[in-house]
Amino acid sequence: MGGKNSSSRPVVNWKLFSILRPFSAMCYATPLMKSLLQLLPVIFCAAVFSASPAKITDINDALAKAKQGNKMLFLQMGRENCGNCQALKALIKSGRVKLPATKFVYADANCDDAATMKAFSAKFKVTGNTLPFVVIASADGTQLAAHSGPGSEADFNKLIREAEKAAKK
Repeated sequence: MGGKNSSSRPVVNWKLFSILRPFSAMCYATPLMKSLLQLLPVIFCAAVFSASPAKITDINDALAKAKQGNKMLFLQMGRENCGNCQALKALIKSGRVKLPATKFVYADANCDDAATMKAFSAKFKVTGNTLPFVVIASADGTQLAAHSGPGSEADFNKLIREAEKAAKK
């Protein structure tokens, strides 16, 4: 860049920066751009938080919400440290398992909670003993389909189609 002058300030070779001159106009934001940039974090947060429905963990609340909205209930019963449960959550979050909010209420219940497990066992029957337990129920709480254990994107989408078909009968 250069040496130091007598005032011990670095000497800058401005010729090196001349190639940036055409881009210097982009460095200055107009007042409108500044306003929009200030709103960007607010817009981002609104988009992120409005896209995610509130997490429902109580079975009775989920059934009530499904009934109120005349929607089917997709209930996942599992635990936080379960790899199969986390894999299903990832499939749902990515949209690869299709649960449109216009048709479904999604609930994620904890099988380690005694009251939750009691409510689940009283209302639904799942064959198998591997997490996650998945139940799809109609708006009135009638079990339409069930699954136990790990599954692929295709498996869970097939389960949803079966439940939708059963709901039409």
